Amino acid sequence: MKPLPKPVSKVEGMAEIEGGLFWLGYGGSEFAFDNEKPAHQVFLQDFALDKALVTNSDFLEFIRDGGYQNFRWWFSEGWEAVNREHWRAPLYWELHDGEWMIRDFSGLNPAASRQDEPVCHVSYFEASAFAKWAGRRLPTEAEWEKAACYDAQRNARNAFPWGNADPDSGNSNLFENGYWSVAPVGAFPEGANAYGCQQMIGDVWEWTTSDYVPYPGFKSEFDEYNDKWFVNQKVLRGGSFATPQLHIRATYRNFFHAHERWMTSGFRCAKDL
Repeated sequence: MKPLPKPVSKVEGMAEIEGGLFWLGYGGSEFAFDNEKPAHQVFLQDFALDKALVTNSDFLEFIRDGGYQNFRWWFSEGWEAVNREHWRAPLYWELHDGEWMIRDFSGLNPAASRQDEPVCHVSYFEASAFAKWAGRRLPTEAEWEKAACYDAQRNARNAFPWGNADPDSGNSNLFENGYWSVAPVGAFPEGANAYGCQQMIGDVWEWTTSDYVPYPGFKSEFDEYNDKWFVNQKVLRGGSFATPQLHIRATYRNFFHAHERWMTSGFRCAKDL
């Protein structure tokens, strides 16, 4: 494991992104999974998206404000999971002598020492509860993809947030970096999109509010895989620190059940404009 990079820039606030018609999905000629296709037009309202991923520090505020004890922030099924599973914090967080600690590949560390790192191992239920508590919501996958791909100044679609160059260790925290951990917010300014959002590729898979369903015109290319899972799951986007560079695209659709949190999952918030 390599030492984590330091933040290069301060990332805060929300990016305002115009709506309108947008081509969602993969329309190229190279490899993509069948669930990324076909590209199709969707209509978006104007929205805002966090420039940074929600951090451990942000999430600690939610915990300390009684977020896991207040039913008003939770979906009914999520509230059932909180009480059934006795959730009080993200997975792999432990309370020692009144202090929250985070267990990861480097061992057990105080959450306070990881304040600037994206919160990880949260379920869709936890992400949506935080967003509601913060007066926001989770983005749809179409909103996420537009933010990740569209350059309004050029009126053009890029392959990645930073442009059309492939991912590398300078623009994203993926498997090849060898950190085996999320990197602090602001550590990859080269990966920023045209709106100033950072770390949309790598670090953590980002929850969206979209159900994992086939795109209009979907044709199965893997009879024993993607089309078997089009029920009761949510879409995540962007890859994580455990995702290889060659395996990620801005159109890649990952999917998990709303209660799952063992995977490298985090989020950023959105709101209507």
